Amino acid sequence: MVDDADSRDWTEAKTRALDAAAKLKLVRGLLEMSQGDFSTLLGIPVATLQNWEQRRTEPDAVARTLIDLIYDDPKEMRARMLRRNAA
Repeated sequence: MVDDADSRDWTEAKTRALDAAAKLKLVRGLLEMSQGDFSTLLGIPVATLQNWEQRRTEPDAVARTLIDLIYDDPKEMRARMLRRNAA
């Protein structure tokens, strides 16, 4: 039997919210997409995506909103964007 008396209580641990760069990298990894494919899906130059992911530049408010929407449901948003791009 394990004694939890010395275990750290993670319920009060301070965490930092993910920024746009972290969300983009995470989603792109989950979707198993290259930067080129992901930037095409988003309709942005690959250099823009690279700059965002490497924190050289920050996405504007509209782009951050899109990133948040994609982060909330990556697979569904990819399907929606693919349908939009096909139209």
